[in-house]
Amino acid sequence: MYERKKKPTLEQVRMLFPFEVPDLARAARVEVGTVYQALLMRPIHREDAEKIVKALSTHTHLTLSLGHINIVLWEDYLTLWLIHATNATPPEAQEGLENAYHLVYARDQHEATLRAQSWLAHHTHLPVHTFTSCPDGFVIGRLRLFGLRPDDETDEASFEAPF
Repeated sequence: MYERKKKPTLEQVRMLFPFEVPDLARAARVEVGTVYQALLMRPIHREDAEKIVKALSTHTHLTLSLGHINIVLWEDYLTLWLIHATNATPPEAQEGLENAYHLVYARDQHEATLRAQSWLAHHTHLPVHTFTSCPDGFVIGRLRLFGLRPDDETDEASFEAPF
């Protein structure tokens, strides 16, 4: 039996077919930072990845697709979202102020809202909600919360952070 070949990363392709990052970015019509993110195996948008692969195909004179190169996509990751619920509408109203916080991993704000519904249902007395994406994560005391989590490591029971 044979082993399944792993797709090469953009950096590995760069070793075989050298390219200058700004030149590839210009040819792909994406930001230089986007190409660097792809080289560092950090998530980028699918549209940008497809543009990069198309420009790389032109550069290498090969027919390439996302199926040939390992580029990390945002759709493969869930982002940490901080949900803040409060009873204060004006910022200067400090008397009787009550706040509650919750964390979920989701692809976007809409999904974070859906995943937080059961928590929000228990906090109906806090009608003002703010959703903040935290892709860099954050630290609470000695606890580090990662901002990104691969989607394939999750299941339905683990979408909500245990806080």
